[in-house]
Amino acid sequence: MNYALDALWWRLADPHVRALAAILTAPAPWHSGCELPVRTLLGEGGFRYLLALDDDPAPLAARLAADAPHHGRLGRYAESLLAFWLDTAPHSRLLARNLRLSDGLNTAGELDFIAELSGTPYHIELACKYYGAADGSPDGFVGLNPQDRLTAKAAKLQKQLAAAQSGAGRAALAAAGVSREPRSVSILRGTLFAPAAAVWQSPLNPLGWHGLYFDQWPSENGFSDGLRYTRLPRLSYLAPARVREDETQDWRQIRQEPHGLFAALERRPDGFWHETARIMKRG
Repeated sequence: MNYALDALWWRLADPHVRALAAILTAPAPWHSGCELPVRTLLGEGGFRYLLALDDDPAPLAARLAADAPHHGRLGRYAESLLAFWLDTAPHSRLLARNLRLSDGLNTAGELDFIAELSGTPYHIELACKYYGAADGSPDGFVGLNPQDRLTAKAAKLQKQLAAAQSGAGRAALAAAGVSREPRSVSILRGTLFAPAAAVWQSPLNPLGWHGLYFDQWPSENGFSDGLRYTRLPRLSYLAPARVREDETQDWRQIRQEPHGLFAALERRPDGFWHETARIMKRG
C-alpha cells in the first residue's frame, strides 16, 4: 500500500488519534471469514468524531494514561485505543472488556470486547500483527519473534471467536448482563512483509497493508531519491509514521540498524516526514 495516497494520514496529526484511526479503518492482513466491517465499526459519524478527537485529543490521552502502563506491549495499547472508541463513539456502547471465561475453578480464556454497535451486540476479538516471509507463502509468515507465526495465530483466532458460543462463554455473558447473543467478529490489523514480487495467496489479503521484507539490507538503495528513513518503536507500528526531520536517518545510516520495522519517508507541506513504504529487516 502507498500510504501517501490516503488523505486521512495527511489530515490527522496526533499520534494516538492516528493509531486509533488505523485500528478503525485499516484492512485486515488476512481474512478470518468474520471481519467486522469498517463501516459498522466507524458508524455514520465516525470520521467526524476522529477529526474532533484530533483537534482535541485530551480525552483520548487521559483514557490511555488511566490504562497505562502498556510496558511496550502493542496489544495492550491497541486494546486501550479500541476500548476508548467503543466506550465513547456515538453509535457504540461497551458492555464488557476482557470478559473472563471459567471452566470450574480454572480460567478458560477471555472475550476481548462485548459491545453494541448501532444497537447490535458483538463479541469482538482484536489482533494487530506484523509478519514477514522471504517466499511470501502463508506458511512462511513469522513475526520478529520467530515463535510468532501467522498460521498459528489464525488458528488460535478461530478458537477465540468460537468461545462466546461455548458453555463457559454463555455463562460469562449472562453473568455480565448481556441478554442477547452477540455476533462474534474479528478486527485484524497490521502489515505483511514480503519481496516485491510476492503473490498474495489465500487467506492473505491482497488489498492489505504490505511492506518489503529483507533478510539483509541491500547494498543499493532501491527507493526514490530524497527519501529518509526511521526505525519504528513498537507502539508506533499501528499508523503510518509522521515524524520530525531530527527523527530520521539517511540510507547509509539506516543500513547500520539491526532487525526491526522501518519506514521510508517523504517530506510533506506540513514540514513533517510521512511514511510512504514500510520495511521489515530480519537478521
